[in-house]
Amino acid sequence: MKSLFLIAGLVAVANIAGCHGSPKVVTAKQAEGTLKSTDESPAEGAFTGLARTPDGHLVAIVKDNKKTGVWDSSTGATTVSVLESSEKEWIYSPTFSPDGSLLATVSNTPRNFQSSGHLLLWDPATGQRLASVDNLSWPICCANFNPAGTLIAVAGNTTLYLVDASTREIVQQVEMERVVNGVILEMAFNPRGDLLATAKRNGKVELWHVPNLSLVGSFPVGPSLRPASASPYDAPANPMAVSVTFAHNLPYLAVNNSEGNAFVWDVMTGKEIIRYVSKESSTQGNTSVYAAQANSLFFTPDDRWLLTIDQKTNGIRLLGIERRQETDNVLTVPKHGVLENMNASASDGSVAFSYRIFHPGEPGPPTAKVEIWSLQLR
Repeated sequence: MKSLFLIAGLVAVANIAGCHGSPKVVTAKQAEGTLKSTDESPAEGAFTGLARTPDGHLVAIVKDNKKTGVWDSSTGATTVSVLESSEKEWIYSPTFSPDGSLLATVSNTPRNFQSSGHLLLWDPATGQRLASVDNLSWPICCANFNPAGTLIAVAGNTTLYLVDASTREIVQQVEMERVVNGVILEMAFNPRGDLLATAKRNGKVELWHVPNLSLVGSFPVGPSLRPASASPYDAPANPMAVSVTFAHNLPYLAVNNSEGNAFVWDVMTGKEIIRYVSKESSTQGNTSVYAAQANSLFFTPDDRWLLTIDQKTNGIRLLGIERRQETDNVLTVPKHGVLENMNASASDGSVAFSYRIFHPGEPGPPTAKVEIWSLQLR
């Protein structure tokens, strides 16, 4: 693989403060990085993964499911390492261990006219591949460390796995229900690490008890709110559950679906706390303009707001949890930019996002950028 470089500015530390009413949002850019590569078409492909360490210092970025760069935003976004993937290896779902010492990705590779799924473990400081857990159910979508850093959940096509982070051995697995579009698209552990939520292509959000992986509950993100076709043979499919996240200190679970609707549930009672419906998905007069994107939901540290991506305007906005309240975009990308990933998992309350800027009428590929911002809600 060719080299991958990032150049960015210095990072400051800021926090998101709690608020009750309409927030005054103060933003400050912490870092701005330009992604460059030495191949023939630099930065032309899409960003397909963005992960950060809990302290926000290390950032891993995957481009075109092939090239992964790790950089340190605390030292001016210095490139730390480049993860080398083989020509036929497709890399997905970067995720750091809680202490930042391990980076996990999943990969799908063809082998003897068949495909195989893998969990790959890397040293983010050197880019060295430390281990591979092979022969997993294909295709694999994603992996996540539990909050203690002792287990890694891996979602295969029909199987859900738990892997010991130290021994690299599978310690638990369960065969999931074999239904049409029943594959997992995203997943997340709750802060205690005893629940794993999975968001599925068929519109189901399922809760699994850890470590035995018993199914303890499910939530729907449908039915479709789009106008039904006049033909009974052309009815819209159920919307997909594309992103899932837990609150920090409340038993809340948030999910968005492929029609642009966001849901928040209380996992203890099963009660729906609030729902935001995109006006693009419904003709029922709802005024919300929120639209979903994978990996686009994160609770603010006070659990009062959700940070989300609005696909239509290529911006980042806030959705209220205690009451139905939606802000305008608090962050946006430049003109002709396409916002592709967001991550607000760092403990310092900062928000990172990646995007590409296209240049109509000009030769050359789009410019690939990464930015990190602090947010203060007053």
